[in-house]
Formats: sequence, structure tokens, C-alpha cells
Amino acid sequence: MNDARRLSESILPPGCGASFAAIRHAGIARIEPFTVAAENWSPEHIASWDGAAVVVEMRSFADIADPIIAAGFTFERDALPN
Repeated sequence: MNDARRLSESILPPGCGASFAAIRHAGIARIEPFTVAAENWSPEHIASWDGAAVVVEMRSFADIADPIIAAGFTFERDALPN
């Protein structure tokens, strides 16, 4: 992430209205829209969708997360496991 503080401020607890889920598994991140606004924004700004999600290597996560956060969207906290 290019700005760790900005990411931290964009992560919400479950049930608090996050726009996206980011699920980490090994070296892969799966990003899924939770809201209609996120669904509508996503295809216009992220080209590599696999069904209802985008799957990227963790080294590319910031390339996807940064524009999502810049657009004012948030991620669900528990969807980012250690």
C-alpha cells in the first residue's frame, strides 16, 4: 500500500457498510464489491474482473486498492486476514 495510514482509515469493522471485501489467501488477494455503488464503479476502473471479483497477487494489491480508496470507498476489516 502506498499510504498505510490511508489504508488503515479505509478499513471498517464488519457490518459497518464497507464498499469492498479484500480477502487475502497466501500471496493472492480477492477484491469483491459489497455495494451497488462499488459494483457500478468497479468495471469502469478495474479491467481484470473474474466474475464478481478481481484477483491479484499481493504485490499488485496497492495498484487496485489505491484507486478504490481515492474514490472514497472502504474495505471490510475482517476480510483482510493475517
